[in-house]
Parts: sequence; C-alpha cells; structure tokens
Amino acid sequence: MIRLELNGWEAHIGFSASHILPEHDKCGRLHGHNYALHARIEGEETEGGFVLDFVPLKKALRKIADELDHKMLLAEGMRSLKKNKQEVEVVMDKKRYVFPREDVKFIDIEYTTTEQLSRYVMERLLQEVTFSDNIYSVEVGVDESQGQGAWTRREL
Repeated sequence: MIRLELNGWEAHIGFSASHILPEHDKCGRLHGHNYALHARIEGEETEGGFVLDFVPLKKALRKIADELDHKMLLAEGMRSLKKNKQEVEVVMDKKRYVFPREDVKFIDIEYTTTEQLSRYVMERLLQEVTFSDNIYSVEVGVDESQGQGAWTRREL
C-alpha cells in the first residue's frame, strides 16, 4: 500500500474566511483564519504505476476552497440565525451581527469548528471525485493556521 499526501500550504490550496463559535470565550467573537486544505490517499498502484492522479484531487479541493473563500461561514445548526432574502442576522448574548446574504456560506454542520469543517470538506470531496477501487482510504485535513488543524478519515 502507498500513501499519497497533498499539502495545502505548499500547493496553495486554501481560503480566508470568518466565523463565530457561540459560547466560546475567545472564539465567540467574530474572527477569521487563513485555512489550508490537505489530503492523504492510501491505495495500491495501478498498472500505470499510479495510485491516483493529483490533478483531479487538486482541482476538487481548489473548487471547495473557492466556495468558502472570503465568506462568513455560518453553521446551519446555529440556533441564533435569522435569514431573509437580503441579509442574515446572528444574535448571541448581547451581540447582534448582520451580514449581507451574498457574503455568507451556510454549511450543514452544527458549529464551524475545524473538526466539523474537515468532515464537511470530506463530504464535498467525495461528491467531486470518484475514487477507483484501488483506493482504500481518504483523509482530509483543514488547518485554521499553520500547524493547527483537524483531519477526517474515510475508508472506501
């Protein structure tokens, strides 16, 4: 078995975005990160000597990064969300944030933690890339800064 690794920092696969983590002392404030997306693929070589072509993998991860880039990331599971056609309101404690709807990326997760973002990116990657039978597992990493991130693994 061979493991391929794609480092998002080195391959320039990343995005900048802001978010809020309700009820967290420090991260309960509006703040942002420069994120990087990574992948690890385990599998067997095919007759041509490849486990996987990096091109479609990088293309898919860049597409996902572009969808999140320069957006306010809001979890669909947030209890304090109010939406209309033009704007999104988030009310937490004594704070009220209002964002233009076009600047918001709603993600079907409960919190916009790095852990849950890694699961979201995994699901999106599996929608974008068809992995052949020689691939045993896929791991996706999301760093919110260099050296600090979360990984999700999926056995295929």
